[in-house]
Amino acid sequence: MYNEAMSAVIGKIKKAYRKIYKVLIGDCDLWQQIFNIAVIIAIAGAAVSAVISIALGNTPMAIGAFLLTTVFAAICLVFSIRAKDVIYAAVLFSVVANFILFPVMFFTSGGYHGGMPLWLLMGLVMCWVVIRHKVLYLVYTLGLLFQCGCILYSERHPETVSLFNSEHAVAVDITQSLVLVSLIFGIIIKYQNRAYEKKKQELDKANAYLEKTNERITLQSMYTLAKTIDAKDKYTNGHSMRVARYAEMIAQRIGLAAEEIYDLTNMAMLHDIGKIGVPDMIINKPSKLTSDEYNIIKGHPVIGYEILSEMPELKDIGIGARWHHERYDGTGYPDGLRGEEIPLPARIICVADAYDAMTSNRSYRDNLTQDIVKSELEKGKGTQFDPVIADIMLSILEEDMNYELREQ
Repeated sequence: MYNEAMSAVIGKIKKAYRKIYKVLIGDCDLWQQIFNIAVIIAIAGAAVSAVISIALGNTPMAIGAFLLTTVFAAICLVFSIRAKDVIYAAVLFSVVANFILFPVMFFTSGGYHGGMPLWLLMGLVMCWVVIRHKVLYLVYTLGLLFQCGCILYSERHPETVSLFNSEHAVAVDITQSLVLVSLIFGIIIKYQNRAYEKKKQELDKANAYLEKTNERITLQSMYTLAKTIDAKDKYTNGHSMRVARYAEMIAQRIGLAAEEIYDLTNMAMLHDIGKIGVPDMIINKPSKLTSDEYNIIKGHPVIGYEILSEMPELKDIGIGARWHHERYDGTGYPDGLRGEEIPLPARIICVADAYDAMTSNRSYRDNLTQDIVKSELEKGKGTQFDPVIADIMLSILEEDMNYELREQ
């Protein structure tokens, strides 16, 4: 029961802390955050000074000065939260701190022997940062002159200053300094870390947006390139997109991850991009190619690979272009790779490419019947095609009862 009660109390404290933090810091703009932190430092500093002064028996006037500062700083914090413009709250705090709180604490806490409390100086400096207005120079100058006047007056009239009577006055200063310096730097570090994390999140979000935009632009470029390739060969209209579709279907059956399937689809769309470097008269030649013409055609995988190598944002995009004409038995081109030496995406595209070639209309023939296509895939297992991938394509054909997977 005790543990449950403590957990409930701790939960309520955390909830209250989050709510207060959201009001004071989380929902505020940068300038109001800075000002609120400055006032929180002043409240904490004055409260700590009051407690230490009570514990060490300082004069009631000194204790009252610290308590007055605590109350006034809290009022400024409320004003800051409700004010439409935080500059007004910052000017109010600076004026009262310079012309009321400073002289009260100065004359009741040892004069220039006590010095200006570090927390008050830090709060004033942060308020001056927030003001960002010409009135800052007026407040700063008048405050400095007023403080100098207080020091000179106390020198001429020492009876107006309440000196520390306690023999532990040095201990008071050191204790205050340790507590308040730790508090101030703790708040600053916390604030900086939060600002860094917020900035990092903004940069990550911007980078993600740019990456997505770049990916979208690149994808659109690939679609355009694929259509350009198909338009170059009047007998293979839509070839690249169909090969991409068949390659995706095979990859899904194999069980590749979504990202791998996405990359494979892009490779398949651009597998024939090297044909851009092949003369139209050779690509569209209706009769049989000569050996020289065939050698030129055989150069398109390397040309495509070199083109796609200029797209570093699409890593390995050229795999399909370079090796989709390799054969499983090692008799393909351009590098004569054998078996699993051929990258998996290229082996998949090889089957998809051959399937579309058989199921597309050509100048010299219509698309082949499904039975003939199945027979050719069976015949090519282990020689032209990876047997596993060929079997997957055959299983897809078994489900295509109406023979819809072909050029319509």
